Amino acid sequence: PELLVEGYRRSSATMTDVGRDHSLLIHVAARTDDGLLIVNLWPSGDDSRAAGADPRRLGVIRRHGLEPRQLRKEHYEAVNYVSFDSPES
Repeated sequence: PELLVEGYRRSSATMTDVGRDHSLLIHVAARTDDGLLIVNLWPSGDDSRAAGADPRRLGVIRRHGLEPRQLRKEHYEAVNYVSFDSPES
């Protein structure tokens, strides 16, 4: 998990740009026992799929030696979300 966290931090600027360019609303990354859990809130499934296919994102995944089959994506329709202003950590 530590290697994933380090790689995540090294590529965060690129991935932030991808999210911004595809209208990402909220991004959260959490350390788990066996890796990372990423939760993204998108305005639509189309925005999520466009970001997922973005060449910059795919390049980051390849550089980290990850295969798309290693990533598990689940999509749900949000009923509600609340966002409070807070500094990045």
